[in-house]
Amino acid sequence: MPTVSEARLLAESPEALLEFETLLADISTRFINLTPGEVDLGIEGALRQVCELLGIDTAVLWRWSDESPGVILPTHFYYAHEGMQPPERMSQELFPWFAKRMLAGHQVAIASLDELPAEATVDRESGRLLGIRSNLTLPLLVGGQSPIGALAFNTLQEERHWPDALVNRLQLIAQIFTNALVRRRADLALSESEQIGRATFDQAAVGMAHVGTDGRWLRVNDKLCAIVGYPREELLQSTFREITHPDDLDSDLELVRRVLSSELKTFSVEKRCIRKDRSLVWVNLTVSLMRNAAGKPRHFISVVEDITDRKRNEELLRANESRLEASAKLAGLAFYEVDLGEGTVLIDDRFRDLCGVPPERERGLGALEFWLDHLHPDDREQVLELRQQLHEGRLEQISAEYRYLHPAQGCRWIQHEARVALRDATGRAINAFGVLCDITKEKLAENEMRELSRRLIRAHEEERALLARELHDDVTQRLAVLAIEIGRVAPVAADLALEKTMREVGEELMRLSEDIHSLAYHLHPSVLQELGLADALRAECDRRVRQGQLELSVDLCPLPAALAKEAALCLFRVAQESLNNVARHAGVRAANITLRQIDDGLLLAVRDQGIGFDPEHSRERTHLGLASMRERVWLVNGTLDIESGPGQGTTVIAWVPAAGVAP
Repeated sequence: MPTVSEARLLAESPEALLEFETLLADISTRFINLTPGEVDLGIEGALRQVCELLGIDTAVLWRWSDESPGVILPTHFYYAHEGMQPPERMSQELFPWFAKRMLAGHQVAIASLDELPAEATVDRESGRLLGIRSNLTLPLLVGGQSPIGALAFNTLQEERHWPDALVNRLQLIAQIFTNALVRRRADLALSESEQIGRATFDQAAVGMAHVGTDGRWLRVNDKLCAIVGYPREELLQSTFREITHPDDLDSDLELVRRVLSSELKTFSVEKRCIRKDRSLVWVNLTVSLMRNAAGKPRHFISVVEDITDRKRNEELLRANESRLEASAKLAGLAFYEVDLGEGTVLIDDRFRDLCGVPPERERGLGALEFWLDHLHPDDREQVLELRQQLHEGRLEQISAEYRYLHPAQGCRWIQHEARVALRDATGRAINAFGVLCDITKEKLAENEMRELSRRLIRAHEEERALLARELHDDVTQRLAVLAIEIGRVAPVAADLALEKTMREVGEELMRLSEDIHSLAYHLHPSVLQELGLADALRAECDRRVRQGQLELSVDLCPLPAALAKEAALCLFRVAQESLNNVARHAGVRAANITLRQIDDGLLLAVRDQGIGFDPEHSRERTHLGLASMRERVWLVNGTLDIESGPGQGTTVIAWVPAAGVAP
């Protein structure tokens, strides 16, 4: 284990630097798939490894307290000496200068407390009381938000310096911890949402069920049992056919067939059901189909409302009841109803608030026109096209996400669901209704996670490039010089055995130099920046062929002149990982690489005729290579498809927009 003085050589020693880089890569990879319950142990284990490698006495991850402003809490820590631990909580008043720097997102690196400025007098004295000799404190940054805390490294035995290269790598460690903590918070929120979803299913005021594609009930709630008059256990032993009125069965089966064949996404129908006591009940049945990631049907989701009383009322009462049912079912969402025949729009308070509709714009179709006027210009055409298809009868319902320019709150993201309630003889909409939901927070969170992932990958690529340059420009050159020197003195060796040995050592040094040169290229192919994606792919394939790894055929089309750096790097890394998988798992040595321009982007396909695998089964296990490819493609707004099957070979297809994404 290196001492503090040895740790200072990290910036100068390639071996120590490589050991630290290896640890950094291991931590980065390890944290990709940590579950929420593994994050705390993962952080503390990583702190221990880093501190032991660098000879750092203490490391503490501090978080700002949500309940007590001005208080910082230690959530994860490492102490080289057993029995030591940080205080349970600490006031920012003990370190006001540090707190101000962290909240501003700035690093602090001091070799001695005497380096602190005059305004940090309180911080200097607090540090001395804690026995701190040297300190590096890094903010835990989350996108454009204020830091959620700080990561502090301290030495207690002797003073030390913090080279920039070391600080940059430790900041990356801090960012990995931050990403894991943010991701855990999101995962816990998702878990809570799923629990709420289950509770909503069981306690819903309407009947709800999951129905298998064979018609058997898989899951039902109490309300559905009450509607059809069956005990839960008895209902689960039957199928939907047994409670469906015979006159409605054929039409129901036809709708189910159309949903299974993707002619319809969902359907809603009023139908008759036969209760266990043989009495008749009218229900409004809404059915949608859940599919797995491969698009194969999993089960139907059925929402069943008892509308027997409504069916017994007059037409006007039925229309009013329908409106009340829709409002009740979609409670918590902004609701509207448009009557194009009467030229009126009915909106609720949530719609008024979400869209900022002023009172004077609610007369006639004013609310509809106000909404249209405030659609974001970049999304307006898409929304209007969907609306036209709905009104003309080409769609039965629409679901869209778009941006809306609220007059007071600015740009908001909206999830919009709408459908037609009544059409005229030509099929045009007369009455339509829908719901709106503000999803701005979810969109912002998604964008923040995307940006965090993008920064992590960029930092990783920069570190790979740095390591590659060090290996190429320093280590390989020195090995080559040694080989040349040995080759020069070998002919004058004292005896033939010594000459032979020296020549063999020289040859081995040359081979080692070539291997390190190949490793440096794999870490960061400079040809990608110098000559572009096509030449980089050819060079990568040539290298693998020369090394005897694979037999490759390459078919690359001319590439656009304006190809984004992110897009090129993404496709190159996908190709590298795909070829690695062929070499390791396909059971064959031949593969084909194709690159084409398609739909303002580039399509990369890597095919082999190997043993293949089940993509669905692979999703259940941890595959870092596939996860890395999906993450890279997602970050440039591309798509990734894996086509494979046992004994059918494998094709990896990646498409990315040629323009890339905004930095």
